[in-house]
Amino acid sequence: MGWSKIKNIIILLLVIVNVSLLVMVGQRYWRNEQNQRETRQRVIAMMEKNEISFLPAEVPGELELTGRRVALEPPGEAEAAQLAGELTGHRTVGARTTWEGTRGTVTVSASGELEAALKGAYPPETADMTAQGLELLASLGFQARYTGREEQGDDTVLRYVQLWDGAPVPEWTAELTWGTEGLEHLSLRRLAGTEETMAGEETIDAATALARFLEALNREGYVCSQVTNLYAGYAATGTGTVTLRPTWYVETDTSPWRFAIDGVTGTVTAVE
Repeated sequence: MGWSKIKNIIILLLVIVNVSLLVMVGQRYWRNEQNQRETRQRVIAMMEKNEISFLPAEVPGELELTGRRVALEPPGEAEAAQLAGELTGHRTVGARTTWEGTRGTVTVSASGELEAALKGAYPPETADMTAQGLELLASLGFQARYTGREEQGDDTVLRYVQLWDGAPVPEWTAELTWGTEGLEHLSLRRLAGTEETMAGEETIDAATALARFLEALNREGYVCSQVTNLYAGYAATGTGTVTLRPTWYVETDTSPWRFAIDGVTGTVTAVE
């Protein structure tokens, strides 16, 4: 048999092997998807049996977040000057420093809080200040997602949650109050600094988190009739160095409004 024929046979065998492997991988992927769909359906059925409606469009899949440690860098003079204009003085009491400027005062703390009382700063650029607020927060090192608004007389209060690598950190938030002349008040707790990725740990998927949530409801006696939202984010703990743990968050229609399910241990915590 000539070498060319042998070479063609080898190539054909390799093609057959590769096709067989692709078929096996495809079948395994399909089975996994089918199993996950069935698991999600069972969890939703369990919720309905407990007279709880699941309002999100679908149950998410895996928790694709990695734990982090962040060496906290709190806001300071630069952020105060950006908000309050030319600084004219400051005073420090304990871990809090208040800066006075031509447009108001800004108080910062070592744990990341910032509170500003302003006048004549940042006049509204549009009827809806949502995007303007996002831009302002980004300039302060606070990547955010808009979460809601409230009208208080002539004032508009806008609320945001901080994002870390695109994932929300629900305990770290910002609130901006806009009046007819501009931004009147800003308060936030900012997570910023140098991060370190923690060793990867096996995480639970959304269906498992919902099952743990139902167990906690029955065990602790919490009552709700709707799950209004389910999403992945980070739970933050610590002061000088903040630890971010992958977490599933379940939001409901009654107090406590939000539950945090640890993405590794499955521990359920009620969050007001």
